[in-house]
Amino acid sequence: MQRESSIQIAGYPATPVDFAHGTVAISLYRVSRLEDHVDRESLLRDDRTAEPPYWAHLWVGAIALARRLAESNVLSGRRVLDLGCGLGLPGIVAAALGAEVWCVDRVRAALEFAAASAERNRLAPRVRCVLLDFMNEKLDADFDLIVAAELVYDPQSYRPLCDFLDRHLCHGGEIHLTDAFRSDAVSFFTELRSRGFEGRREARREWEDGRLQPLFLWTFRRSG
Repeated sequence: MQRESSIQIAGYPATPVDFAHGTVAISLYRVSRLEDHVDRESLLRDDRTAEPPYWAHLWVGAIALARRLAESNVLSGRRVLDLGCGLGLPGIVAAALGAEVWCVDRVRAALEFAAASAERNRLAPRVRCVLLDFMNEKLDADFDLIVAAELVYDPQSYRPLCDFLDRHLCHGGEIHLTDAFRSDAVSFFTELRSRGFEGRREARREWEDGRLQPLFLWTFRRSG
């Protein structure tokens, strides 16, 4: 990934980086020097410290999902939801493959980054950015494909997340999730299966902090 000079997005210095896989080549904005925005000592010392901008990290789960989408290359004309999109890499890749994409996050800054990346890649007409907390809100649409990168990490969110996925996946649609083992997700998958979903997993690895991070890429469909 090559870097260029920074601009400002949502009050953060932002630098475009390149992502290429299969037939897809895009440029994605990231927060420059993200470590400057995370006070590690304060986080360890005080549990009241403001939450760091987790949305701004390019998670390995997002990279794995983006690669999977680029490999499938079958998204033209389909409606795709990038849920908890963060920087929006899977959503931007889906748009590059011809999908109508909704990037959804509860953090406005994340959506500004995703929108800027869509604009940079001349994909803005295919990308809709929506501020929404799936724990408490819903959309007025359903989707052929829902992707979520490392969104399964807070046990309190598992049931609302299952509710949201169940509500918004269209008949015959798929859910793609990544699990990089940052929390115990067993109860989430149990809950999703109890609602009539069947899943299969694929082991993948992506580079993170100089080492290969293992993860599972899950695909879920409704049974029957």
